[in-house]
Amino acid sequence: MSDYYLLAGRLFIAFMFVLSGANKLLFFSHGLDEVRARNLPFPRVALTATIIVQLICGLAIMAGYQTTVASLLLALFTLATAVIFYDFWNQKGPQRTLLFTGFLEHVSIIGGFAILMGAGPGSIVLHP
Repeated sequence: MSDYYLLAGRLFIAFMFVLSGANKLLFFSHGLDEVRARNLPFPRVALTATIIVQLICGLAIMAGYQTTVASLLLALFTLATAVIFYDFWNQKGPQRTLLFTGFLEHVSIIGGFAILMGAGPGSIVLHP
């Protein structure tokens, strides 16, 4: 049964990133506005890199291919996203609570990637 749980976990954790990357690709200008709102340098490059990482690593995890590397890259990406977009420490009141919750959600996702890195993809994979 653990292989089925690993497959389900891989699909669930990666689905969000694949969907997000595809959405950013299809609606590039909206994603660009989001990046520019945080005053990141080279917003087009940052958004393009985000799309590439989300799509390639997300699909790799779903397929069970290079799961450790893809999980590590998405964990690092998720950490950077949490720090840049969920800076609760700079907020007060309800906004602080909202951002703190988003930050903790991202930390939890990183925990899922850590488990996947330790456990591996399981035996149900889409590559030889």
